[in-house]
Amino acid sequence: MTTPAGVVTEFDSADYSNPIGITTGPDGNLWVTQPGAVLKVPPATPGAPVKTPLASIVDARAITTGPDGNLWTGSFDQLIKIPPAAPATATATTVTGMSARGISADSDSVWIADFGSQRIVQADPANPATPTFFNIGGTPQEVAGSPGLNQVAFGNPGSQTVGRITNGGAPQTTPAPAADPTGVTLGGDDAWWFAQFATSNLGRLTQAGNYTTLGGLPAASGPRYITSGPGNTLWVGLETANKIARVTGVTKTTPPPAKPPETTIDSAPPNKVEAGRKGAKAAFGFSAKPAMARFDCALKRKGNRNDREQELAKFSDCTSPAKYRKLRKGKYTFKVRATVGALTDPSPARDKFKVVAR
Repeated sequence: MTTPAGVVTEFDSADYSNPIGITTGPDGNLWVTQPGAVLKVPPATPGAPVKTPLASIVDARAITTGPDGNLWTGSFDQLIKIPPAAPATATATTVTGMSARGISADSDSVWIADFGSQRIVQADPANPATPTFFNIGGTPQEVAGSPGLNQVAFGNPGSQTVGRITNGGAPQTTPAPAADPTGVTLGGDDAWWFAQFATSNLGRLTQAGNYTTLGGLPAASGPRYITSGPGNTLWVGLETANKIARVTGVTKTTPPPAKPPETTIDSAPPNKVEAGRKGAKAAFGFSAKPAMARFDCALKRKGNRNDREQELAKFSDCTSPAKYRKLRKGKYTFKVRATVGALTDPSPARDKFKVVAR
C-alpha cells in the first residue's frame, strides 16, 4: 500500500501467491487475481484476504469492475465474469484466438487487449460470447476506458504506437518511437497517459490525438504500469528501479473567463437635446443595460477646445436625462459613450446644440 504522501506499507499472507491484477470492486473491497484464484482484500485488513479458487484463471492478468457490477478478468482465451457477492460462481466465456492481457471497462462494455491476435476486444457484459474485434497489429498490452467517456486507449509496444478507439469507430494510432508504451490510464486532465518502458518517460495523448512526452523519471528506471490517483496525481511502477513514482498537477486547463460582451450606444444620436444658459438635457438609449454613461460636452470655439465637462452616471433605464452645469454661450458637440467595467464603446452617439442668451 502506498499513501498519497509516498509512504509504502507491505502486507503478507500465505494466501498471496504471485498476485497480478488488482482493482477496487463495487463492494468497496480490493480484488486481486493470481494463478488459480481471486482474492477479496478488505481495505481495513489487507493482511487477511479471502481466497476463492478459480480454475479458469490459469494465466492471471488484470481485473476490472464492469458496467454490470461484476468483476471481469481474462486468462488466455477465457473472459471470466466474477460476481463479487459469490466469486465461486464465476463463469468463463471462450474468445477464440484471444491471449488476454489488460482489461478495462466503460459505461456499457468490457475491453480487452488481445496480445495474441493483435486486436482490441469489446465485449457486451450481457452477451460476452459475441464480442467485437478491432484489429490493430503489433502486440497490445494494456487498454483503458472510463465510464461516461466514449473513447478507449491502448498501448502497443509491438508497433511502438499508442492508440484510441472513439465511439466504436476505426482504431487511430499515433507513433511513440522506440518508447515501448505499455500501461495506460486516464488522467485528471482528461488525457491518456502511458508508461513508456524503453525511454523511461511518460506519453500523453489527448482525446483529439495530440501526443507529447513528459520526462523527469530516473534514467533506465523502466516505467511499465500506470494509474490515476487522488488529488490529480499519476502513480507509475518503475520496474527496473524497483520504485514507485508519483506525478502531481495533472489537472484540466482552466479556460480564461469569457470576455463580457461589448456594450454599444444606439446608433442614432441623442433623440432629444434641450439647452439654455442654465444647462443642457439629453435623452438617449443603450443597446444593453444597465450600463455606465460617459458624457463629453465640448464648446466649439476657434482655437480653444479645452472647455469640457465630463460626468459619470449610472442609469437603470434608457431615458433618464443628463444635466450639465451652467453653460456659456456658444456651439457645443454632445457625445455619449457606454461603459461596462473596463470596456468602453468606441463609437459614441453624438449631437450638436447651441446655447444662446435668454
